Amino acid sequence: MDFDLVVGNGIIVDGTGGPRFQGDVAVKDGRIAAVIRRSAGGAARSPAGGPSGGGDGSGSEGWRARRFIDATGLTVTPGFIDLHSHSDWILPLEEHDRILAPFLEQGVTTVVAGNCGFSPAPLAPNSTHLARIRDSLDFITERPLDLAWGSMDGFLKALEERGVALNVAMLSGHGTMRVSFVGADHAPLDGGTMARMERTLAESLEQGSFGLSLGLGYEPGIFAGPDELERLARVAAKRDRLVTVHLKALSRLSGAYPLKPFDRPHNLRALREMLDLAERTGARLQVSHLIFVGRTSWPLADEALAMIDAARGRGVDVAFDSFPYFCGNTTIYVVYPAWFLRNIERNFRSPLARTALKAQARIVFKALGFSFEDIQVMWGGHPELEQYNGMFFGDIARKMGVSVFDAYLKVSEVSRGKALCLLHKYSGDAEDDSAYRKVLTHPLNSVETDAIVTSRGAQNPAAFGAFPRVIQRYHKELGLLTLEEAVAKMTGRPAERIGLRDRGTIREGNWADLTIFDYDQIRDNTTLTRTSERPSGIRHVFANGREVVRDGLAVTGARAGQVLRAAG
Repeated sequence: MDFDLVVGNGIIVDGTGGPRFQGDVAVKDGRIAAVIRRSAGGAARSPAGGPSGGGDGSGSEGWRARRFIDATGLTVTPGFIDLHSHSDWILPLEEHDRILAPFLEQGVTTVVAGNCGFSPAPLAPNSTHLARIRDSLDFITERPLDLAWGSMDGFLKALEERGVALNVAMLSGHGTMRVSFVGADHAPLDGGTMARMERTLAESLEQGSFGLSLGLGYEPGIFAGPDELERLARVAAKRDRLVTVHLKALSRLSGAYPLKPFDRPHNLRALREMLDLAERTGARLQVSHLIFVGRTSWPLADEALAMIDAARGRGVDVAFDSFPYFCGNTTIYVVYPAWFLRNIERNFRSPLARTALKAQARIVFKALGFSFEDIQVMWGGHPELEQYNGMFFGDIARKMGVSVFDAYLKVSEVSRGKALCLLHKYSGDAEDDSAYRKVLTHPLNSVETDAIVTSRGAQNPAAFGAFPRVIQRYHKELGLLTLEEAVAKMTGRPAERIGLRDRGTIREGNWADLTIFDYDQIRDNTTLTRTSERPSGIRHVFANGREVVRDGLAVTGARAGQVLRAAG
């Protein structure tokens, strides 16, 4: 039989969690045409006179391939699936393949985008609020998008016409959808607007969206009432689509809830609200980046996981994902309480509001074991501020000659919330990562990046090394996961969770998304100050049977990805 590609003699870890085996993977017309298991000593070969091979495996005699890769000593896995990506704001750009190359170069072939409530579609028909969406989301984009497509179908078709560098599955973001209907109005939605938003979400799910995403720690999601969230969750549940959520609070105390003595930890309260919503509506819930911000929040990992396990025991379909770093990217506004956000431009100018904010921040941060010094600027969001790219706020304050609090407010105000930051003390640090280990090794966890990447400023290290880091640090060095378990958390598990029926595992008939790496060499090379270093050990990456990475470098101009649509 003739094949387009044969990857021979590799150690195959197929993404199911099952034992690795030596064998060959044959590809034809973009799909896996055969998976050939080999006994010890059996080997495919590429003899002189043409790239072909044979061996002692059943069905392996007589095949020929236009290209043969000898993977002796290499590990062959499904292409990694990033279950929590923000690449949808870059994919419409002509140069997106260059900007998103770091994902391919760490082995990612599929991204699930539209997370944290922010997606370029769907939008209200004939919305008059597109300028506000473009302006408020400048931090996540390379440059403003025109948003002319409106519907999810229009957006997906626009990507198909341009071509994409990797596979993309879209979620429908509640936040941008809400703003497209009512702009900056944070009041509860009237009945007519709510019904129109439900219809818009339903249409986007029918057009191929894989689910609803909520960003409840951000404006406008932080202001959405329970009835609004429940009605939208029911729309997704009716179609058996996922509801992903950036929780309203990620730490013991937060500005999302009023501060009360002896109150339940805010992150557990936020988690309980979403578990209860999923139980009421029957929605399939995915808790995005399950993290615990600040030292005093880390011990809450046990209780949070127990809450999730208990909900599963009651029949709630819930799982979660996480990234293997102690920092994560977010907007500079994320630390502000809801009362300050409601009138933030006025509050920046109010001495009374600033004094109240400073007092609240002092109480909350001290209680959390966190501070403004734990925040690093990725991109300043304004020409005046780009001199601070990559710096921590303690150093920025010294350079400005002001307090750390005043430095943070100045960057916030001048950038108008566009500054992008890395917050540290997420689920651990270099001395204590026990909270993250519990999350990572839990059976319901999938690996993701949550990485915002542009060509500006410093970058999130997860965009460059998240998947190699899990293998290097948590499998090879610490032995917390077998290789089979680690790969399943990167491939088969996220594919099953989002609903990708023909990706995520190496089996006949699936699309040929493959990552081939040197087990001894694979590693993450990023550091605290060098966040944009390529990983080591990735040899080849294929998307839909086409090579997109060769010898660790993205293949220029290879737009081998597919725009994926949910079935049904």
